Amino acid sequence: MFRTMRRAPDASGVRTIHRDRSVAEAAQLLAQSETGALVVVEGEADETVTGLLTQRDIFRAVAAEGPEVYNRSVWLITDHDFPAVDIGASAQERLKTFCERKVDHIALMESCRISAILSIWDCAGQDLGRDTRQDIGQAQAATPLASPHP
Repeated sequence: MFRTMRRAPDASGVRTIHRDRSVAEAAQLLAQSETGALVVVEGEADETVTGLLTQRDIFRAVAAEGPEVYNRSVWLITDHDFPAVDIGASAQERLKTFCERKVDHIALMESCRISAILSIWDCAGQDLGRDTRQDIGQAQAATPLASPHP
C-alpha cells in the first residue's frame, strides 16, 4: 500500500524508536502513559519508517521466546507490514481496518507520511458520521510529545 514511509515532521505525537534499540528500551517507552505503539525508524536524518511496535508485539515475543527477547533489537519483533489508512478515511473505514487486521493500533497516513498512530480506543467511541479531521486533531492532541531516541 505505502512504499517508502517517513514520519511527518509535524507528527509531534508520534513516538519513535530506532530499529537497533533493545526490546527492553521499547518496553520502557511503551510503559509511559498514553503510549501504546512506537514507530520503528532507521537512519538518523530522515527517519525512514521500518515498522510499528506495540505492547502486544512485546507480549507475544516474550510468551513465545522468553524474557531473553528483551535483549534483542526491536526490528526482530516489529510488524513491518502494519496497517495504515489515509488521513481522509472515515471512522467506519478505520474501524474496518482494525477488525480486518485484528490489531489495536493503525498508522494514519498523509502523502506516505505517518501523521498519527491511532488506537482502537481512539476510534471506538467516534460517531461514524462525524468529520474525521476533527478526530485526528483530538487524537494528536491526546498523544504526548515524542522524545528523541538516543
